[in-house]
Amino acid sequence: MLRACFFVLLSLPALAGCGYIPFYSYNNVELKEPLLTVPRPVENVYRALSLRPQLTGVQSGVDKASLVKVPWNITAACRTKNLNPLSLAPALDDCQDRNFVALAISGGGSRAAIFGAAVMFELQRYGLLEHVDLVSCVSGGCLTAAYYALSCDDPDDRAACPQTTNGAKRYTWRKDELYPLLERRLLWRWFGNWFWPSNFLKFWFTHFDRTDIMAATLSNNLYDHSILDNNQFRFRDLSPARPNLAINTTDATAGAHGAFQFTFTPEKFRELRSDLDRYPIANAVMASASFPGAFNYVTLRDFREQRYIHLLDGGAYDNLGLSAIRTAMKPTADEKSGVENRVVIVIDAYMALDNGLAKIPEPRSWTDYIVDSNFFVAYDTLLTSLRATQITLAEELLQKYQGTLLHISWERLDDDPEHAWLANRLNRIPTSFNISPKNAERLRQAAKILVQKKLKAVLCNTSRPADAQRIRRLLSPAAPPIACI
Repeated sequence: MLRACFFVLLSLPALAGCGYIPFYSYNNVELKEPLLTVPRPVENVYRALSLRPQLTGVQSGVDKASLVKVPWNITAACRTKNLNPLSLAPALDDCQDRNFVALAISGGGSRAAIFGAAVMFELQRYGLLEHVDLVSCVSGGCLTAAYYALSCDDPDDRAACPQTTNGAKRYTWRKDELYPLLERRLLWRWFGNWFWPSNFLKFWFTHFDRTDIMAATLSNNLYDHSILDNNQFRFRDLSPARPNLAINTTDATAGAHGAFQFTFTPEKFRELRSDLDRYPIANAVMASASFPGAFNYVTLRDFREQRYIHLLDGGAYDNLGLSAIRTAMKPTADEKSGVENRVVIVIDAYMALDNGLAKIPEPRSWTDYIVDSNFFVAYDTLLTSLRATQITLAEELLQKYQGTLLHISWERLDDDPEHAWLANRLNRIPTSFNISPKNAERLRQAAKILVQKKLKAVLCNTSRPADAQRIRRLLSPAAPPIACI
């Protein structure tokens, strides 16, 4: 029996040769022209599904993924008052908003997802979150950003919590509902999903790969209310009540003169003659989190020609998601645009580089005799350099247009003897989709400390009164008081 099992295991790699059966190579679908009449499902199921939002009377929220049409000039309370994009009626006076506020959430696996959520709840406590017009995310930060863009504060309030196109109930943006989901051991669930018979067969005989299995794992644990994926949330289910969402990845097929940044926007998908409406949110999140070596590419079909786009970890180009924010800010940079207040908030789950190499003469472990792990050190070094570049570019842009940058990162905790131990603990949390309850609680603790420290530093800085004035405009009257002592 043992010998038979041994030979079966040895033969499994040979099955990879069968993986060229041309199925499951991409998940996006071709953009079809709307039909004037309702087709019978038997004749044209594909187009019938594309008309489902119109047939059910529920409008698609895919425009909430746009970088071109960010509704910065409308207050959060008025976002759902007029859901008809063809309407030319002017906004009500009490709906006017002259603030452009963007939020960026960095990568970093479950560490970034939980830290991002904790900071967002703190921003909500001070009244800042409701002013955010655009949430841009990378990798692990997208787990939280996409959840927020799909959720609502009160599912029973139909005016502020629009129905989804597939009828599934939206998740609630609450700590007791979100944190248990983000703290799930997703890697173990991913590993277990490999052994589903359907996944096993597709993996060995088609283009279906481990990234597809992880996307299904994210869907089942975060963006789906069913076991069979029939209620999987897609881009058409983005809530009009939420800020716009920018999920960023890196295009490995951009070429020497192409744009390596790829953001899931309706404009980009129309260029590919593809339909973002029905693209699964979980697959886009996974595209941003496809760390090289651990996961395969996420592939899109370019329906204009026989061409494919292969996407990988968004951190390879911009691990903070600031590039998308700069793109969205350009139309609002004109002085005639009416923007009076520009604020960019960066939630940065950066882990300081301290690999201990300087203390050991021989850095190889037993695994390095097979595959050298210095690849990970090189990648971390690259991310550190890119991070510094992106922050510098953001600061220069905001200085040019008289804006304020709030960079929330725990690296400054080292300067505080009271909290240095916490920074040391946080820097030991690996970039993974598994996290312990104790580390999750430390991240929440750090978020509470850091948001208060950052707001105090800005509000109490007498040398930069303009920054303090911008933030004061956004704070809620019910926000916790901040004393400049």
